[in-house]
Amino acid sequence: MMVEIQTNQEKVEQHFKSEVSRLCARIDSVEFDNANILEKNASLHKENRLLKEEIENTGRRATDAMQLSNWNEQYSRKKNVIIFGFPEKRGEKLPHNFLNEIGKLDVNIDPSEIVAAHRIPGKPDKPRPILVKFLRMESKIALLRNRKLINEKLEVRISDDVTRLNQGLLNRLYLHEDVTSAWYFNGHIYGTDNNGDRHRFDIYDNIRQKLKS
Repeated sequence: MMVEIQTNQEKVEQHFKSEVSRLCARIDSVEFDNANILEKNASLHKENRLLKEEIENTGRRATDAMQLSNWNEQYSRKKNVIIFGFPEKRGEKLPHNFLNEIGKLDVNIDPSEIVAAHRIPGKPDKPRPILVKFLRMESKIALLRNRKLINEKLEVRISDDVTRLNQGLLNRLYLHEDVTSAWYFNGHIYGTDNNGDRHRFDIYDNIRQKLKS
């Protein structure tokens, strides 16, 4: 009887040891798997961080490139003006038709100071705008000094030749509730706030934040 009990006890102990050994092996396996998962997670976090940094760097480079491109384009238009609303006639000779009309207002521009003058696409049912390229900045300024007189007498509007991105910025400033006026001058866009303070804006500026700075 005692021998049988001892034998059963040994079997139980052996089974217990076997189960403990099996469970320990499973625990080791789980810990190993967890270590691998943690290592993979750390690797993924690092990869995600590097990708995020690369995306941010690419975004900054793209922004810088677009700003530089816009500045260069605006600089190339520095001596240009656009005339809106000047009547369009078949067989017209530009810029002479326009120069003759402003000459009647005692505004005299030498035709040799104009490199090119031609119509550009405009709104339907309205005269196409005239793009005028001056040889020298002084000649453009001479015209702009008389802009108010010419606009009123000829019922036209003379404007600087502003890039699409700068015009978009101007439109945003016109519509902003905290901006009282906005304008283009010498390659840059400016605006005044409700306190009368002047700010210079760039195409990617957050207008509200810029006004607070």
